Amino acid sequence: MSNLKHRASPATLPVAKRHAGPQLSFERRSVITFDSALYDELMLFIFSFLDHRDLCAVQATNKNCSRLASDDQLWKSLFLREFGRPRLRGGRGFYGRADRRSVKPLPSRAYHPEESAFNWKWMYRISSNWRNGRCAVEIFQDRNCIDINRLPSRIATHSKLPLPRWHVLLAGTSTIFAPAECSEQPTIFLRDHGTQPMTLKCKSQLSGGPLSISTMVLDQSPLASRIMPCGPAVSLAVFLSTGEFFIYDYKPSVITAVPKRTHIPLPQHRVPITHAAYHHPLLVTLSQSFSLMIYDLSGESITHTQTLSSFTSHPPASIVLSAMPSSLLFKLVLAYSVPVYPSHWSVGATELIISRSGSTSSSLATLAEPPKVSTPGTFVVSGTRSARAFDVPQGWIDENKLQAMSAQWSRKVTQVADTQTDGKWVVLAPEDSLQSFLAGSEPVEVSSSSVSQPSGAQSTELLPRTHVSSPCHSFAQLQLYRLNLPPSTSLHGPKLTFVRTLYGPRGPISAVAVADGRCVSLGADGSIWVWDLESGRPAEVAPPAEQSGGEADVGVCMGRGSTWSCGTVVFDERRIISAGIRGIEERRFDV
Repeated sequence: MSNLKHRASPATLPVAKRHAGPQLSFERRSVITFDSALYDELMLFIFSFLDHRDLCAVQATNKNCSRLASDDQLWKSLFLREFGRPRLRGGRGFYGRADRRSVKPLPSRAYHPEESAFNWKWMYRISSNWRNGRCAVEIFQDRNCIDINRLPSRIATHSKLPLPRWHVLLAGTSTIFAPAECSEQPTIFLRDHGTQPMTLKCKSQLSGGPLSISTMVLDQSPLASRIMPCGPAVSLAVFLSTGEFFIYDYKPSVITAVPKRTHIPLPQHRVPITHAAYHHPLLVTLSQSFSLMIYDLSGESITHTQTLSSFTSHPPASIVLSAMPSSLLFKLVLAYSVPVYPSHWSVGATELIISRSGSTSSSLATLAEPPKVSTPGTFVVSGTRSARAFDVPQGWIDENKLQAMSAQWSRKVTQVADTQTDGKWVVLAPEDSLQSFLAGSEPVEVSSSSVSQPSGAQSTELLPRTHVSSPCHSFAQLQLYRLNLPPSTSLHGPKLTFVRTLYGPRGPISAVAVADGRCVSLGADGSIWVWDLESGRPAEVAPPAEQSGGEADVGVCMGRGSTWSCGTVVFDERRIISAGIRGIEERRFDV
């Protein structure tokens, strides 16, 4: 069998025949890179472990990394992980902004939630600017077509002229401000980016002499309820020193506006209004004598439904009005100063539930008790609850309560500069630095009144005859409290619990604003500080105003008790407006 095997020829094989079909192509071996080896989903997963600094650094690698590192969902996860809320803090949510940066939306046939229009990277940058105090400053000048003679510019710190007080409101991109000084016809300035500014004249029907604007407030109800033929409008309530007030409905694109409603109170109620809260159809006002008045604006005319008085609450105070899940119920939170025997002050808070009741009407009641009688269909207070930061337990107490009382006693203050609340947090700004400053010098009496009164009332103003260390070199300590309001069915009552002390500013506090878990303070020296109330983290937004050598006037640092102390500060989610010794300035964080 072995002889039958075929032996291979030693000759070479013939050339292979060409195939009739297409020529076979051999794939070239490509170089494996980081971009080609990994899918986009895997790279996004890797990028999710980076912080914002590394994500910005990765964008400089190449175009693909820049595209992936700018992914909107990636920055959304980073924003939620860092700041905890799916929105910018500080906004009250009543007036939207038309200038927000948004990503290009998907076609209308595709489903996309409302939040997909947000540029989360830009929102992260704004929140980071708030945390670090980074902002752009703009001073209101006559190039905005505003009467510059009515606006204060930067004031020299050695000037002896008093600083006028300004009322400031923010409504989206619009800024509303008015001087509190007396004039024959008070003027309100409305400024909006990209539109022609306008002015509103307030003419009193009660007095022909000089008068002033005591306060202003915006309507907090949903924007859909204020639709005008030319579009959604902004509702503004303006209160004069005579006690009368006007309701304006205006649109920023329209340069004219007239009062929609006017209310002239009865002679016994013609007192200046210091605070107000407006949520259509409910309007609540707080007078200088600390009388709370409730108005119903559901009809064609303004109806005064109830007046409440308090003999244990004192200014300075602040009020916050919000609508409860039931459309017929409103919750009003009032923060105020309370006396501590013998000559000190602390802070307290009261919750008032306002509803339409047909079972009870009273035109006079107290903040401690709900009304007994009422007019059917009108707004009345149906329940109240109060809490104080300084409270003495009844009966015998143990060591723990004694220790708590000792801690409360150490937080009492001799004067109150400001008290603000957002319904959840309460901030007390003391004015002890001024008192300690005056105690170390020989005084000169300017007016006769009790120095233990809070700054909202008249107080003794003392000027030193000899030079001593300025109160601007002492640190201000703001007290932060948490307001716990359990359900009305709970066995536990409301509590006002001390959380921490907010440090940062040097010198007395001129004004404080609190909203959405954020606190902004304006110092008498022009400095601005911002705190995150959840963590207590501070940030200096503006340093103290520069002083000309050693000629800094004592009045600059004296706080709210002096003519220099009438500062104003307001903010929303993107900017801070302050009116102080620097004039009226806008600080924007969307830069």
